[in-house]
Amino acid sequence: MLQGEKAHKARSQKSVHDGQRINLLLEIDEKIQQKGAGYQRWASVYNLKQMAQNMIFLRENGIESMEQLKKNAKDTREKYDKLDGKLKYAEKRLEEISSLKTHIINYSKTRDVYVEYRKSGYNKRYFEEHREAVTLHKAAKNAFSQLRMEKLPRVKDLTAEYAQVLSEKKETYPEFRKARSEMQEYQKVLKNVEMFLQEQGMELVQRKEAAKKGEQRRMAEGKENRYEDR
Repeated sequence: MLQGEKAHKARSQKSVHDGQRINLLLEIDEKIQQKGAGYQRWASVYNLKQMAQNMIFLRENGIESMEQLKKNAKDTREKYDKLDGKLKYAEKRLEEISSLKTHIINYSKTRDVYVEYRKSGYNKRYFEEHREAVTLHKAAKNAFSQLRMEKLPRVKDLTAEYAQVLSEKKETYPEFRKARSEMQEYQKVLKNVEMFLQEQGMELVQRKEAAKKGEQRRMAEGKENRYEDR
C-alpha cells in the first residue's frame, strides 16, 4: 500500500463490460497491491511517494477515469496555449509600438536635414557631414513603407496604446502562471499513470502468452503419453 494512501477495497472480479466506466484510482491501487513484474519495472523508474502524490491529485480533482484525465490534460494545455499566445502577441505589439515611436521621433527630428540633403542633389559631402541624421531618416521612411502607413499615428496615441497593452499583459500574467502550473501538473500525472498502466498491460499480455504456451505444452505432452500407452 502506498504511503499516504488509505486502503481501497479491491473491485469485484466480475469482468467489466465494454464502455463501462472504470474507477481509475481503484484500478491503480489494485495493480499496485498485486506487485507483479510490471509494477517492479515501473517502480524502478518512478518512486512510490511520487505515485502517492499522483493518486492524491486524481482524488482532489475528482478524476475517476483515464478518459477524464486525458480530457482535463487536453483542456489545461489548450488554456495554457491560449494565454501563452496572448502574452506573446502583447510582447510583439509592445516592441512594434516602441520601434514605431522611435522612428516617428527620429523622422521628425531629422526632417529638415533630409530636406536639405535632397535639395543638395544627395551630395556626398553633405551626407558625410550629416550621416547619422540622414541614416536615421532613411531608416524611419523604410519602416513606414514596410508598414504601408499613409498617415503616421501620433506619438501620444502610441504612448496610450503601449500603456494599455502593458497593463493587459501584467493582468494576464498571473493567470498564465497558474495555467502553466496546472498544465504541467496534469501532463506529469498523465505521463506517470500511462506509464504505470502500460507496464501492467504488458505484464498481462505476457501472462496470457505464458499460460497459452503452458497449455499447448501440456496438450502436446498429453498426446505423447497417449501414443506411448498404445
